[in-house]
Amino acid sequence: MTLVSAREPAQDVVGTSLPDRATCAAALAGDEAAFETLIRAYGRRLYAIAFAIVQDVAEAEDVVQDTFLKLHQGRTRDANNVPAWLMTVARNAARDRLRRRKPQATEETFHALPDHGVARPGADLQKREYHARLRRALGSLPEEHRTALTLRYLEGLDYRAIAQTMGVTDGALRGLLGRGLGALRRMPALLEERP
Repeated sequence: MTLVSAREPAQDVVGTSLPDRATCAAALAGDEAAFETLIRAYGRRLYAIAFAIVQDVAEAEDVVQDTFLKLHQGRTRDANNVPAWLMTVARNAARDRLRRRKPQATEETFHALPDHGVARPGADLQKREYHARLRRALGSLPEEHRTALTLRYLEGLDYRAIAQTMGVTDGALRGLLGRGLGALRRMPALLEERP
């Protein structure tokens, strides 16, 4: 079995067909080529879900690999529900890892950020610092908001794909995105000018 990196180019981009039931059934029956097709098709989406929850590259990659390992071990036999099963297992595994971890950032962390108005670093440094603040701010949001925002604005998935992935209605998704964006806009760490 060859596991590929979850950060390889996604095959589940809008307009590209995802593996059909026959491919899923072949992968469950032990066909390595079909299994690799599933990895390539769903790896990046699973990574996005896991990263949105754990906010750590290595842990998100471990979650993706563990998820595909469970599929390879035959933990499910229903070829019709493989995509939903993969996303549910990845989401639950990421939540488990997050629960085992000690809390990292508090509200005080955002107030203690250095004043970047004093020293003017280069544009690249400013951009990296802003993105670091944005990641910390995303990490402080509730899991549902963080997942929705990550899938929409960082992964570029459309509303239908996100709603299906998260198991919510289109209206509920739009509410999660709106509340998540509103919370980000009110965070002091992000009120500074964007680079």
